[in-house]
Amino acid sequence: MRNINFPLLLGIIIVTFLILLAFYPGLFTSKDPLFEEKPKYIEYKEKGEWVEKFGYNPMPPNKENILGTDDAGRDVYARLIYGTRNTLKLALLIAAFRMILALPLGLAAGMGTRFISSIIKIFNTFFTAIPMLIFSFVILNIGYFRKLQMDKSILAFAIVLTIVGWAKLAGMIEDSTRRVMEEDFIEGEIAIGKTKLQIAYQNVLPHLIPDSISLFFKEMGMALFLIAQLAVLYVFVGVTRQIKELAFKAAYDMILEPEWGGTLSRIAVNVRKYNSVYWMTLYPILVFSFAIIGINLTGEGLRIEFQKRDSRIISYIRKAYYLFSPKLFISQIKDFKKYYKPVIIKTLVIVGAIAYFIIPWHPSLYKFDLDRAKLHIEELTKDKYGGRVTGTEGGYLAGEYIIDTLKSYGYLVEIMEIPLTDTTITPETGEEIIYPKIISPVSIESGWIKLKDDNDVEKTYYLHKDFSIATVNRNIFTDTSKNKLSYKGVAADPQNAINVSEETEFFSITSRFPILHEYNINEQNIVKVNENKKLKYDVEFVLLGEEYDREFGTYVFKSTAIIPFDDLRKDLEGGYREVQINLDYPKIAEYPGRNIIAFLPGKGKSIEDPGQIIVIGASYDGVYQSQERETFAMTAAPAATALEVARILSLIEEPLEKSIQLVFWDNESETQKYTPLGGSGHYHLTEMRDIDMALTHGYYFFDISYPGYNEDKYLNLITLPSQRADGKNYLVGLDIEKRFKQMNIKYRRFHYDYNISEALIHLRLNALTSIGIGNPSTGAVNTSRDNIESINYKRLEEIGQTIVDTMTMNSHIMD
Repeated sequence: MRNINFPLLLGIIIVTFLILLAFYPGLFTSKDPLFEEKPKYIEYKEKGEWVEKFGYNPMPPNKENILGTDDAGRDVYARLIYGTRNTLKLALLIAAFRMILALPLGLAAGMGTRFISSIIKIFNTFFTAIPMLIFSFVILNIGYFRKLQMDKSILAFAIVLTIVGWAKLAGMIEDSTRRVMEEDFIEGEIAIGKTKLQIAYQNVLPHLIPDSISLFFKEMGMALFLIAQLAVLYVFVGVTRQIKELAFKAAYDMILEPEWGGTLSRIAVNVRKYNSVYWMTLYPILVFSFAIIGINLTGEGLRIEFQKRDSRIISYIRKAYYLFSPKLFISQIKDFKKYYKPVIIKTLVIVGAIAYFIIPWHPSLYKFDLDRAKLHIEELTKDKYGGRVTGTEGGYLAGEYIIDTLKSYGYLVEIMEIPLTDTTITPETGEEIIYPKIISPVSIESGWIKLKDDNDVEKTYYLHKDFSIATVNRNIFTDTSKNKLSYKGVAADPQNAINVSEETEFFSITSRFPILHEYNINEQNIVKVNENKKLKYDVEFVLLGEEYDREFGTYVFKSTAIIPFDDLRKDLEGGYREVQINLDYPKIAEYPGRNIIAFLPGKGKSIEDPGQIIVIGASYDGVYQSQERETFAMTAAPAATALEVARILSLIEEPLEKSIQLVFWDNESETQKYTPLGGSGHYHLTEMRDIDMALTHGYYFFDISYPGYNEDKYLNLITLPSQRADGKNYLVGLDIEKRFKQMNIKYRRFHYDYNISEALIHLRLNALTSIGIGNPSTGAVNTSRDNIESINYKRLEEIGQTIVDTMTMNSHIMD
């Protein structure tokens, strides 16, 4: 019993347990650390007895949430379990970076290099005068660090905390080096002619390694303590989410991804109401304490072990040191006949290590064919489709192409029609009149605007070349006898509207794009000039800035909104112009909108009993394509990507574990509107298809968006917290990130703080997992830059390959 090193034994047990938590969190919890519990009835212990009551977040420890929930309703236990990897990774990097910096500098200083010794003293003096905690707090509160993704945030924090803490460790190594240099055997090494470098490498370093290993673990413990201290000051790694949408809470930011430091970020507030929310403070502190004690015990146990003269551990370390010594390896190569076995083994190990980092060892099971996807884009951008505008013949033909392609792959195809028009009967004649619904798409083929510039020169500007029309006034459809829309009046901004007489037709100049939402349809089109004067308008010019030469889809709304480009915009920036407007009468939808739904049954499943469904969504509509503008290609990319994904999945011999539903959204590509007439809006709000799936077996949703342009560097991954309890939501996102790294894809991951598509807004509400891949808000869509040559095909291939790999290789989806 005397020979048992109890600190080392207990420390190794704790560290081993922490490693299990970090690498195998699923063994300890089935809950999703991002899932937000809604208020519900809970059973919890009160005064030693189980009671039931309706609980609001943060909920106390109960039968379902054994350590309670936080302010957002996330399970504290699951967040501590899944946060182990991120927190230990940060502590490990801090300790490793400090050791990498401190060991050579401390060694050099201890062997007499005065300049380096002075640097160590200066750093130690500086961070004695200004505590490293305060310095770290100031630096890490800079906005740059607050916006970093988790991996980059951990790296940035590790670098900063290394800079503030390396000198203390270097000073300890310097002292140890001096003690070794005072030993008698060093004089003998100098006497036989060894250089300082040889003495350092052959004689000093082997004596420092055991103590350095012990110090390394203690540095990890100190790093964890510093992480906890910074968290108390509201500094932690990773991105945040806002709580302001919870009306009963004050607005503040909290950590999104699980990490121990983030769980302590509200401790200053929670400790004041400790009795009512003790679990949000107590359990994170206990976890930190448990880890710090375990790591420090390991370090102390190693120190005790290294002091023993007959320590086996020291002999093992020294053997390992010489085993991996490059000098020894070179000498063995020179005497290959004698040492051929170790040379061959070491060579194989080196080659294997190099191959691991160079060769992609995680090939895709099924290759996404970029050339086939390009062919779909080329097809969908042909003139016969006219931009694929919803409700037009071109939009209908584009849908037929997608339907025929899916059927050729063997899919069961369903058409979900979206009514875009209504009918009424005139009392006088009994004639049936068809008119468009609010926020339904229409098309205007041509038109012009005339005005005089500052030099009194009349200029004419043309639709689709010099301006676009985002909306048309719903009232114009009361008179179907017209074939032109003609206006003559004065366009003025609020400052110059005082000069417009009430007898003159007034056109508003504004910089605010109309919010296309049914809630706003009944707002009056009025500009308040002063307390005594208000001007009504039916037409408005929306000046969006110099970067906008974008063609917008045209929708029925409360006013006619004209988006001027280039010279026309500049002419209107003065705030007052006499204007003539002449437009073709808008063509209302000839055909209903159509969501195209393709179904691929999973193993042992059918369309009647599909089981859990993976929904893959992509829009296929576009905007009006005129001869004056180049072909707009970006809006065809999501559908082209989805078609190639559909082909690959159809070719898999063994059915997938889950059923696949591909949905090609119509009336969806324009992100400026919110309406049940949009493809995903109709699917969710009218047909309630996602609700039906959620109530039966559940579904996962993947949104394919734009690949961006050639100069775009990153692929965007958008993961949204699950709205339904499922422990795999967080893990699905982590596996996709892992796949990105395996494929060397440069990416950025977003959660709440990024624009998301209409489909993600609608379908995330009932999904087990909601993930968007691509860029839903590429600014140059439908501009002169938007052509087939400018599409970032590398990103398109990465999007398609990621979807295919997720369907076929992500164990958290296909289990």
